[in-house]
Amino acid sequence: MQPISAILDLGNPAASRSESVSLDEQQTPERLSYLQIFDRVLETVLRGESHLFSEDEKKTLASFSSLDQHSRYLYTRLYMRKQSWIRVSSLKYGDKMIVEQSCKLLCRPSSNNTEPLLLAETEIEDCNDALHLLTSPELKDFAKKKGVKQISNKTKDFICEMITKSAKQRTVMSFFKQTPEDSAGQRLSGLVQEVSKITGPMVHLNPAIVDLFARLHMVFFRSLAPMGVDNAIKLAILAVVGQIRFPQYTVARSVDLFVSRDDVILFKTLMEVSFKMAELGQFSVKDVDRHTEGWSLYLDHSEMWAKHIESLRKNACKKTAPLPSRAGVEYWRQHFIPGYALARIVEGGAKFAANLKRFDEEERILQSLLSQTAYRLNRRGDWYGRLILLYTKHLRPRQVKGDKELERHIRKLMQRARDTCIRALDDDHVHRVSLRALTRQLRSIEAKLDVSVKNQYEHPRAQLEWREAPERTFFGVRILCPNRHGPSMWDGNDDIPCSVEQLALWRYMDQGYVGLHSENTIVRTLFCLLFWDIILHAMPGVLDTEYQSQPLDMNSESFYYSRQGLIDQRLQDISGGDFESHIRRSYDIGYGTTCAGVSWNFTLEQLLTISECLGGKGLAAICSVMAKEYRIKSSGFPDLCMWNPVTKKIMFAEVKGPKDKLSETQRDWIDILLSNDIAVEVCLVREGDSRDHEQE
Repeated sequence: MQPISAILDLGNPAASRSESVSLDEQQTPERLSYLQIFDRVLETVLRGESHLFSEDEKKTLASFSSLDQHSRYLYTRLYMRKQSWIRVSSLKYGDKMIVEQSCKLLCRPSSNNTEPLLLAETEIEDCNDALHLLTSPELKDFAKKKGVKQISNKTKDFICEMITKSAKQRTVMSFFKQTPEDSAGQRLSGLVQEVSKITGPMVHLNPAIVDLFARLHMVFFRSLAPMGVDNAIKLAILAVVGQIRFPQYTVARSVDLFVSRDDVILFKTLMEVSFKMAELGQFSVKDVDRHTEGWSLYLDHSEMWAKHIESLRKNACKKTAPLPSRAGVEYWRQHFIPGYALARIVEGGAKFAANLKRFDEEERILQSLLSQTAYRLNRRGDWYGRLILLYTKHLRPRQVKGDKELERHIRKLMQRARDTCIRALDDDHVHRVSLRALTRQLRSIEAKLDVSVKNQYEHPRAQLEWREAPERTFFGVRILCPNRHGPSMWDGNDDIPCSVEQLALWRYMDQGYVGLHSENTIVRTLFCLLFWDIILHAMPGVLDTEYQSQPLDMNSESFYYSRQGLIDQRLQDISGGDFESHIRRSYDIGYGTTCAGVSWNFTLEQLLTISECLGGKGLAAICSVMAKEYRIKSSGFPDLCMWNPVTKKIMFAEVKGPKDKLSETQRDWIDILLSNDIAVEVCLVREGDSRDHEQE
């Protein structure tokens, strides 16, 4: 592997370090794997995308590359840990003396004035960081020496708080002396020094260097998730040591995914904010403080979004065009620009506005999202639906009989809701899954507005009617668990508790079926095996590293349009009956690899049986939908996949317990299956003894 200094033409960075750690230890495969990944990331990115880093950043990376193996290995292990202060004595990454030498070296800046990779204990600003590194016995002994009493049975946080509080208080003598060295800050600083005498040296990752490496890894792995959430580097290390395998394919890395250093920095920052907002949004609506914090994050970026929308409008620069144009083929690249991350933040802001009942602000946010067609096109149906709900419910004041002004206002809101329905039906970016609900809303609103049948809005997309699956009812005994949250449990065979889906499967098996509770996994697996070579087909920019479980465009419409010729030909072959050989070959080649969408829990025999029962036309119909809408159609497929081993007939069943209803996505899948003569039914599981009911 070529030295980083040679790639960047920085001369000999080894001279920038006054010393190095002598390596007397044998480097294990595990250690070498960490170094191999970091070196691969450095070399690959700086060879083709060095323009995304400043000259000082390149010097820092070259300085890291010039370190001895153990120091680099130690830094990589610390980088993979949670960012906090660490006792050097607690590090078990080799010989104790070598670890200490490496820490000293990493805490020193290089001679070319690059920042140190680690911070030493002299950089501790909050004495609580140091106190928390003490063990419980050490902390209690230290507290007693500082005169803190009544600490038995107290938490570590409480004891640390009491020690800090005590250190801030002046003694009577220090009050009269009034020495400048006796300030609260000096006393807290002295507290850290006292703690360090117990703990020994302490180190912390330099945040500026961590940010640099996080940006480096984001560029290499093409990762959307921030550090701490993304597992790309961990999976790469597992692949190097042989614990997992990725599919084999030809890497065709692009160097123009990110435009500039400023874009990368802004994109990374905005994505971190969007993930933080998503994290806050997981809390209960009752946790007002969390949702207020999320709302504040949106407000911090609302002006940036307004300016971005205005720039799109002024330049008349639609980022996408109707598929399958060139812009459609590369639409997936929009996910790696700051505008996409900003759109995620704004959408999060709409959710926080809803949770905080700021409905006027929510309406304004949704309108701004719908004013552009550059980002998150798959979300437009949901945005329209929520906007209609605002007009018909949340923004609608309580009606007072006889108040004509109020009646006019309500009618105006209803008219606005109707206009939004029409706008949604005219929007080609709204997916068919949303059309049925939008059409129902339109008809309901028109009825309330007393719109005559003659004047009702008609649109070809509003005529969509999904086929209804036949229903079958089974009965079972539900297990009542007052303290249990989540899916209901039922009394299964031999009194074994089971899920409602497993109970239904057992009932079907009693009627001669063989089957699996597979949900979406079966169609994803069949699709990926049938199109294995096409999914992994060498195309510029979508398979950029050796450590990918799927191409970068897999979850966008771009996937189909960029491979349309290959996919259409394969669909034709499958429809004609040529599918067994593709499944066998892909299963043999890929078995055990980490491939998104594929579950190796299915046996080859099961997959071949299911595909045989579906037949070429049925398989082609399902795969055609998956190829064009992989992300959307990766959910909503019926729960059970069953077949009769004698008749070779297949049937799918969506299982619904008491009070459960079909989602729009599930209704769409049912319609697709029925439209292609594939048997599917809705299985209703109800409480009661099956012996008391006869199945009609």
